[in-house]
Amino acid sequence: MADLNVRTNNLQSLLSSGEWNDAEFKEARNALPKSAFETVSAFANTHGGWLVLGIKQDGEQFEIRGVDEPDKIQNDFLSVLHADNKVNHDLDITEHRHDVDGKIVLAFHVAENPRSRKPVYLDGDIRRTFIRKGGGDYKAQPRDIERMLRDANADRWDGHPFTRVDLDEALHGGSLKWSRDRFHAANPGFDVEQPHLDFLYDWGYLIKDGGRLLPTNACIGLFGSLRAVRNLLPRPILDVQFLGYGRRDEMPETRWIDRLVCEENILQSWQQLLAKYLFFMPKTFRDIDPATLERRDAPAGFRVFREAAMNLLLHQDYGDHSRKAVIRFFTDGIELWNPGDSFGDDDRLLEPGEKEVRNPAIAMALRRIDMCEQAGTGLRMMRREWQALGHAEPVYTNDRARKAFELFLPDEGSRRITDTTPEVTGEVAGEVERVIRAVVGEMSRMQIQTALGLKGEEHFRSAYLKPALTAGVIEMTLPDKPTSRMQRYRLTELGKAIRQRSMSTSKDHDPGPTDTDLKGNTE
Repeated sequence: MADLNVRTNNLQSLLSSGEWNDAEFKEARNALPKSAFETVSAFANTHGGWLVLGIKQDGEQFEIRGVDEPDKIQNDFLSVLHADNKVNHDLDITEHRHDVDGKIVLAFHVAENPRSRKPVYLDGDIRRTFIRKGGGDYKAQPRDIERMLRDANADRWDGHPFTRVDLDEALHGGSLKWSRDRFHAANPGFDVEQPHLDFLYDWGYLIKDGGRLLPTNACIGLFGSLRAVRNLLPRPILDVQFLGYGRRDEMPETRWIDRLVCEENILQSWQQLLAKYLFFMPKTFRDIDPATLERRDAPAGFRVFREAAMNLLLHQDYGDHSRKAVIRFFTDGIELWNPGDSFGDDDRLLEPGEKEVRNPAIAMALRRIDMCEQAGTGLRMMRREWQALGHAEPVYTNDRARKAFELFLPDEGSRRITDTTPEVTGEVAGEVERVIRAVVGEMSRMQIQTALGLKGEEHFRSAYLKPALTAGVIEMTLPDKPTSRMQRYRLTELGKAIRQRSMSTSKDHDPGPTDTDLKGNTE
């Protein structure tokens, strides 16, 4: 009796939550609907879920009707699943039978299949692959199927040989030197004079093919020249946007204050991101520890941001040429979106221990130079340290259906790009910087436009005036009367601080890799 009560309570819990990612209800009073197998495919390809038979839906309400012949329907369902060619992979399905006032409800839990047994499709036709989105089953698009097939491959993408550019043109010598300086600082005892190509071969980033050496995809991703990287990956590695509004705010006409699109190798992309990040942080820094890449005068949260950024770079699906990784700096937090979901179980991502990664060779290279935490500790460290700074807990979404991972670091009010304190001296777009330099005291719209040497009023308003107002570097003297002929504009404290800083100081940061002669480094 106790077991019956537990199972009945579980059914009521499913009914109260309604159809969503992990529950699908079907009436199936007299026969098994064909759409039930589409649901099985969708659950197995995404997060798993419950298929419940004997439930009638009326709008948002679910009524228990029961099935007339439960034994027949259960046997039909399981026998079809085990028949040849109905599904292409074995499935983990657990059946439960509920008796509610004499009405029999059948519930089948379909577990998510391991990545090596995806996609799960029907009738021997890979085009009949389904995925679960919200409360519905959707036929997977070809690009969705391709992503699953890449993840199922035992040979990881970053270990594949790269042949599209000759080796003597494929490597960026500055990136190699930058990485090796940090490698030898973090791993004493290795030969610092070893030629670059020997070093790469010893660590598996070059492989022998007959009588020649070929770089792997990981080698090009980490150390590749611009030509090689563009041949490997015809889309940016990273898109970074600095936004002057909150994550849930309505998007203004001016979408961003500044933007960085990284199209070079992973190490160069990190250097570009680092310089931009430090530029926007409120506290001036002195330098960076070359061994740990920590700022010696580091702003609060830098270690968390670095780990989040590294996760973005080492876990993304570089075989996906249709999407790029994106970092958005909102006024209330940082959002990091990655093409490629995590291989680990969602409920175990925060547990300690090794996790399988999409790009193991890239991950190990970054860990050897202390650019990220050791395997299995990153998310836990980020949660612990971010909350210790007084922020809300980081929020992550591992989206199996869209093959994407999103992390949000909430920062309610403590770090705002458009803050009006003189300590916050973020970088701004060129047009906005020109406005900052032009405004002296209180000036009319025409006076600023004339000072900038611009003739078109509409262009001035859309490209200069509105972005400067959105960025918070200028303000109206009559904000309640925006169209008044007496309206004037003046610098805010933020605008004054940016102008003072840009005119009187320069930033000291690690310039990152420079393009040097590879041959000179290997001899």
